[in-house]
Amino acid sequence: MKVYNIEEQVNKIKKLSTYNVADITDIDELSAKAVILEHKKTKARIFALLTDDNNKVFTIGFRTPSKDSTGVAHILEHSVLCGSKKFPAKDPFVELVKGSLNTFLNAITYPDKTVYPIASCNDKDFDNLMEVYLDAVFYPNVYTEPKIFMQEGWHYELVDDKGSPDKNGEVILNGVVYNEMKGAFSSADSVLERSITKTLFEGHSYGEESGGDPDIIPTLTYENFLDMHSKYYHPSNSYIYLYGDMDMANKLDRIDREYLSKFEYKFVDSKIEEVKPLEKMKERNFEYPITESQNEENATYLSWNTLVGGELDPTVYMGFQILEYVLIDAPGAPLMQALIDAGIGEDVYGGYANGISVPYFGVTAKNSNLDRKSEFLAVIGGTLRKLADEGLDKEAIKAAINVFEFRAREADYGSYPKGLMYGLSSFDSWLYDADPTMHLRFENIFKTLRDEVEKGYFEDLIEKYLLDNKNTAIVTMTPKKGLTTKKDNELKEKLADFRARLSKEELRKIYDDTVALKKYQSEPSSEEALLKIPLLSRDDISTEVKMPKFEEDSVKVCKKNIKVVHSKVFTAGINYMKFIFNIDFANEEEIKYLALLKEILGYIDTKKETYASLATNVNLNSGGISYSLEAYATNANPIDFTFGFCVNSKILYGKEPWLYSIVAEVLTTSKLEDKKRIKDIIAEVLAGKDRLVSSGHMTALTRAGSYISKELLFNDLTKGIEYLKFLESIDLEKDFDKLYEKLSELSKKTFNINNLLIHTICDDKGYKHTFDGIEDFANSLEKSDAPDKKSSLTTEIKNEGFETSSMVNYVARFGNFVNHGFKYTGVLRVFKVLLSYDYLWNNIRVKGGAYGCSAVFSRSGNAGFVSFRDPNVANTNKIYEGIVDYAKNFTAGDREMTKSVIGAISEMDIPLTPAREGMKGLSAYYSKVRHEDMQKEREEVLNTSEADIRSLAPLLEAVLSDKLICAVGNEDLIEKDKKLFKEVKHLFKD
Repeated sequence: MKVYNIEEQVNKIKKLSTYNVADITDIDELSAKAVILEHKKTKARIFALLTDDNNKVFTIGFRTPSKDSTGVAHILEHSVLCGSKKFPAKDPFVELVKGSLNTFLNAITYPDKTVYPIASCNDKDFDNLMEVYLDAVFYPNVYTEPKIFMQEGWHYELVDDKGSPDKNGEVILNGVVYNEMKGAFSSADSVLERSITKTLFEGHSYGEESGGDPDIIPTLTYENFLDMHSKYYHPSNSYIYLYGDMDMANKLDRIDREYLSKFEYKFVDSKIEEVKPLEKMKERNFEYPITESQNEENATYLSWNTLVGGELDPTVYMGFQILEYVLIDAPGAPLMQALIDAGIGEDVYGGYANGISVPYFGVTAKNSNLDRKSEFLAVIGGTLRKLADEGLDKEAIKAAINVFEFRAREADYGSYPKGLMYGLSSFDSWLYDADPTMHLRFENIFKTLRDEVEKGYFEDLIEKYLLDNKNTAIVTMTPKKGLTTKKDNELKEKLADFRARLSKEELRKIYDDTVALKKYQSEPSSEEALLKIPLLSRDDISTEVKMPKFEEDSVKVCKKNIKVVHSKVFTAGINYMKFIFNIDFANEEEIKYLALLKEILGYIDTKKETYASLATNVNLNSGGISYSLEAYATNANPIDFTFGFCVNSKILYGKEPWLYSIVAEVLTTSKLEDKKRIKDIIAEVLAGKDRLVSSGHMTALTRAGSYISKELLFNDLTKGIEYLKFLESIDLEKDFDKLYEKLSELSKKTFNINNLLIHTICDDKGYKHTFDGIEDFANSLEKSDAPDKKSSLTTEIKNEGFETSSMVNYVARFGNFVNHGFKYTGVLRVFKVLLSYDYLWNNIRVKGGAYGCSAVFSRSGNAGFVSFRDPNVANTNKIYEGIVDYAKNFTAGDREMTKSVIGAISEMDIPLTPAREGMKGLSAYYSKVRHEDMQKEREEVLNTSEADIRSLAPLLEAVLSDKLICAVGNEDLIEKDKKLFKEVKHLFKD
C-alpha cells in the first residue's frame, strides 16, 4: 500500500503560481498538515488539511448574511443544484446521489453562511463531485430558468382538490422550501429557538430566519433571489476546504484553471455586522400551536438567554461547552436540578449556542406556566450566584472535560466523515477572519482548562458572562389551541381574496404558469444534458464483498460459560464493550416496562452514590455508558428476531475492572423505589415527545410497520407511539407500587448471567484484558435458570391517522413480501435508489412539494415508503399505489442502470468507524448471514438490469396488497382524507 507523502504534497503546493501560501503548520491532534492559502487573482480563501485518510472531503462555502426572513439563502442553496452551465440537467444533485460513490453529499444553510460539502473515497468520483458542485455555485441555471425558483422556493398554483391544474380551482401556495419550513415551524422547540434569536438579535441578520419564515417566504421576488446569488456567490467571497490523502496541488490547480481564474477580484460586502449590546434586558412572549385536545396547563416554555461571545477564543469557546454540560446536561446538573426541584418545568435544557459571531448561553424550562416566570428567573440567578461564590463541583468539571476530550480524540461522528466535521468546525473561526485551525487544536485547550479547574476558571465564566448581564432576553412561549387551523384558515381566506381580486388575464397567467411548471417537472432532462454529468463505470467498483470480522469465544466465570463475540478491529486503545441480556421472554407489557427501565438506569441513585456522583464517576473513567433495547435478526431467518437489553460502554484499555464494577452497581443496586426521581424521569421523557412529530417520517413508518412486523412492533413499544401511550397512562400516585414491583421483577429476570452475551470491539492487545475484573460483576447477577419460553408479540392491523398541530404531514405505506412467498434480492437495493430519487422524488417532492421521500427494503421482507414534511396525504398515497406500474413499465438505458447500481453500492460501501465496523460484526453473528449470501447480494446489485426491475412488480404488488398505512400530521388535512384510515386520533393525550 502506497504511503501518503505529506511533505512531498506540501512542496508541490508551494510551487503553485496562482496561490499565495499564508501558513503551513502541523495539527498533531489530527495527524494532519494544515495549509492556508489565498488565490492571488480573486482572493478566494483556501484551507487544506493533508492527512492519510482516503475519505476525501471538499467544501465550498460563502458568507451569506440574511437581510430578511424570506429564506433567500436557503432557496438559493436548493436552487443552484438544479442545473448549471456545464451540467444543464434539471437535477444534477439527484443524478449524483443516484450515481456516485459519495460518502457525503449535501448543502447546508446557516444563519450567516451557506456551505456545499461532498466526500468520497474514490478519487475519480471525488473529482466528478467537486466539478459539479463548483459549476453549480458559480454558473447555476437560475438566471435562465425561473421555474427553478418557483419549484424550490414558492409559487402560486391554480388547482383542484387533487392538485391538478384547474382554471376554476383554488389558488394555493406550494414550493419545496416553503413546505420544508412549514414543517420546521411546526416544532415548538424550533419555534422557541427562532423566537430567542429574533429577540436577542433584533435588527441584526441573526434576528432573521435564514431558512425562511413560511409567512414571509411568498414575499421573495425572483429579482431579489437572483441579486443574492450575483452578490455573494463569487470566488472573492468564497471559502474552499479540502481534506484527505489527495494530490492536493493537482486539485488546487484544477480549481484555479477551471473556475477561479475565470473571475476577477470583486469586493463583496458580506462582513457580519457587529452585534450591538442591548440597552436593557428584553422580554417577549410568543405563541405556539397545540391541538384542541391538548391541555394548555403546564405547557408554557420559559427561556433565559444571554449573549456571551467566545467564538474566537478557543478556551472560552470550549469552556462554555463544558460549563453547559456541568450546569445543565449532566445527570443531576445543579442548575437543571434546581429548576426541577422547584417544580418549574418537566424538562430543562439549553446551553452554549455557537456557530455564530456572538454565541449566547440559554436555559429553558419546558412544560411550565407563565405565572412561574419570576420564580424561574430567581432560581437561575440564585443558583448561578451560589455556584460562583461557593464553587462548582471540581470532580464534575474534570469529568466533563474528560467527556469532551474523549469525543475529540475518538473522532467518531457516526455516518459523517470526520474530515467533513473538521471542515465545518473550521468555519466557526474562519468565517470571522480568524485562523481556521483554531478549534481543531484541542490538545492545549483541554490542558489549559484542566489546569484552570482549581483556579476558579469556570466560576469566573459564570461571574463574568452569566450574572448581571444586561444583554439578556427572557422569552416565554405559551400554547394556543387551534392556532394552526386558525392560520390555515386565514391563509385560505387571504388566497381566496387574492383570487377574487385577480383579473381574468392574471388568473390565466397563474393557470398557465401552473401547467408550465408541472410540464417542466414531468419532462425528464434531455439525454444530451444527462450525458454531461460525469459517471463512474461498473468497472470502477469492487466486486468483492467485505465481510465484518468477528470471533466467537466464551469466558468461564461462576461456573458458567458466558458467550463472547469479539470484533477484531483497531480502535486506537478504546475497548467498546456491550453487555447484551436476552429479553425474548418479555411480553408486550414487559417490553414497555423494560424500555422505561433503560431510561431510569444511570439517572437514579444507587446504594453507593447519588446519580449525580455516579455520572461524574462514569465520565471521569470512560467515554460514556448508555442503555438501549435492540432487535437483531437471527439464524439466517428473515422474520426471526431476538431482543436484547444492552449496556453500551467505551473505555480505554485497562479500565475493564472499573467498568465491571460500575455496571454491576447500576444493574443490581439502583434505587428503583425512588418515586420522586422516577416521576421526574418520566416527565422529562414525555417533555421530549415532540420528536415523534419532528421525526414524523420515522414515527409513521415504524407505526405502519408495527401492524405486521414484530421487529417494528418492538421498536414502537420501546421508542414509538405505543411507548408514548404507555408513559402517558402511568399514574404514579395510584400505580407506583405496581410499577416498582414490575421494574424490580424484570431487573431480576433480565440481569441474569444465563441471559448474557458480551460483545467487545478492540484489537488483540485490548482483548487480553477484556475480562479483567469480571468475577465481581458475574457474582452480582442472578444465577437462576433463564426463561426458556420465547414470548410471542402479537401484531394488529390498525391503519391510523394521527392528528397534530403540525402544518405538514408524514405519510407511510408498509408491507412484507416474505409473507407472500417472495425472497429478498439485491435488485431491491437498486430499486430503492430508483424509487427514492426518481419516481417518488419526482412525484412527491418535485411535483408535490414535499421536502423529502424515501423507500426501504430489508432481508426480513419489510418494505415501506414514506414522505417527509409533505403538504399532501391522499395524493401521496395515490403515488405509492402507482409504484407497481412504475416497475412494470420501467425502461432505462445502460447508463441509467449503471448510475443506480453505483448509488446502491455507495450505500453498501460507506466507510465505517471502528465502533460501527464492530457492530456490523455483531449483527453478522446474530443473523448468521454467510459470506456467500453477501457476495450473492453484491453480484445481484452489480448485474441488475431493466428486466430485473420489471420482474419486481409482483413482489411490489404483494407489498401494497397488505394495505398498511399510517400518517402523522396536520389535523385538518388528515381529517379531510380520513377515509384512508380505520381510525383517526390525536397523537398526544390531553
